[in-house]
Amino acid sequence: VDRIEAEPTIKRGDILEGEVVQTAPTEILVDIGAKSEGVISGRELERMDRQMLGELQAGQKVLVYVLNPEGRNGNPVLSLTRAQEEKDWRTAEDYREKHQVYQSEIAGYNKGGLIVRFGRVRGFVPASQVSAERRRRGTGSSPNERWGNMVGEDIMVKVIEVDHGRNRLILSERAATREWRAKRKERLMAELQVGE
Repeated sequence: VDRIEAEPTIKRGDILEGEVVQTAPTEILVDIGAKSEGVISGRELERMDRQMLGELQAGQKVLVYVLNPEGRNGNPVLSLTRAQEEKDWRTAEDYREKHQVYQSEIAGYNKGGLIVRFGRVRGFVPASQVSAERRRRGTGSSPNERWGNMVGEDIMVKVIEVDHGRNRLILSERAATREWRAKRKERLMAELQVGE
């Protein structure tokens, strides 16, 4: 009788909710409903901040990304940070589809424009998509003179391109500013009374 191998229930790239079973300095075991518990390795734990590590207690629900469905000892190899990043890419795609405005802050710059964080993903606002008001302030010939003093400022952006494969997230402040103005005008028109 031919035995039909059951398909593994988890595959690389899956994002699953699991529950922390056991924590140790070198690894964390997570129950993801597979035949054996998943492992978050010490290498990833070293890169995590203290607060996040402190929250990882037995019984805690966590979102994990499957790096390898079957690691060295047959345990799936998982990543917490990758799950968060993956979720942020999906959220960015959602914002793009729904034409929503995202509020963030300027994290840095390069010669072509501004770098803005979208969760854990680095987004890029090309100079042509920076608002007119900010471009007027950004004078000078070097990127540092142009953008340097804007780091840390709040910024409203719309997602105009998401290409996860090429690690490209393109944002537009101009589009967000246009939308904000239109909404403000709409609100004002609704509030105005005849004869005011």
